[in-house]
Amino acid sequence: MSSSTHSKSNQSSLDNGDPNRAVARLLVKLLNTCGHCHSGVQGHEFALIATWIVTKEIDNALVKFFEATKEHQWPKLREFQNWRGRSDNLEAYAIRCPGQNLSVAIIKTHFELLQGARLLYSEALSTEEGDKLLSPFQVFGGSRSERTWFSQQTTVL
Repeated sequence: MSSSTHSKSNQSSLDNGDPNRAVARLLVKLLNTCGHCHSGVQGHEFALIATWIVTKEIDNALVKFFEATKEHQWPKLREFQNWRGRSDNLEAYAIRCPGQNLSVAIIKTHFELLQGARLLYSEALSTEEGDKLLSPFQVFGGSRSERTWFSQQTTVL
């Protein structure tokens, strides 16, 4: 068995049918390094924040999706929750560094398998902006490290 076949076989068995593992592999491939710790993103956590279907028609919602991200309008960004498996989609993710710092990334996934996914935007957030992004998901008060981050919605990269 060739090493590339062996590698693909190992990746499939590591996923164990878990779509989050496939997303984790995709994010590792697209992001390369963390904007905060400047190392690889393995060991970081991620959570899906927002999704939007990309259509062939002019869609002002796509502009608003990017505006909400770049202007740090987190409640507005979280309103984007449309996704369709037979379409291209935008997906916004929060990525948490082991040092507790947050980044946000937008990727475009393509329905056509041969096109692959693309990283369209990535930003390392300040501590203040990261706290604002997390606030709707936090369960406990107290210091930042004591808070539950995205409860059960996170997956380790």
